[in-house]
Amino acid sequence: MLHKNLFSTLLMSGLMLTACNKPEQKEAEKASETAVNADTVAMATAPVEPAANKSCFMKALNRDTTTVTLEVIGDKVTGSMHWNPYQKDGAIGTLTGTKNATGEFELMYNYMIEGNNQSETKIMKIENGQLLIKKGELEDPKNDGNMRYKDASKATYKETLKKVDC
Repeated sequence: MLHKNLFSTLLMSGLMLTACNKPEQKEAEKASETAVNADTVAMATAPVEPAANKSCFMKALNRDTTTVTLEVIGDKVTGSMHWNPYQKDGAIGTLTGTKNATGEFELMYNYMIEGNNQSETKIMKIENGQLLIKKGELEDPKNDGNMRYKDASKATYKETLKKVDC
């Protein structure tokens, strides 16, 4: 008889605990479902960033090479540029800037050359699957290693890099 009473007590206790936990479980499930729905709505209404457009370019002349990688997201442009002249110190650095209304990239090239950090204005554009780079007279008006076009309107597209796989 003791075993029957103990079994009945345990069974009733288990049923009561299960019954007591169900509303809490349901509340937890509802809260979880609400959070998932809120995340889904937030994701659906969040502004969507334009997809990145990554392109790579290279120019090889004799044993000298120049490589440029550009990533365009909206009007923001980032990338890298490596100038590697044969058996000489080259320049390796980053490109950052914007794409203007005419499709030109107005960039700042921050690079290291011969152990020194420098920066230089670069204007580039992609045309017919090639990267064109403007060349023009540069000056360092503050004598601080930050080169700028002396007159950007006189600079012309003189360097062409062919598109390559990234």
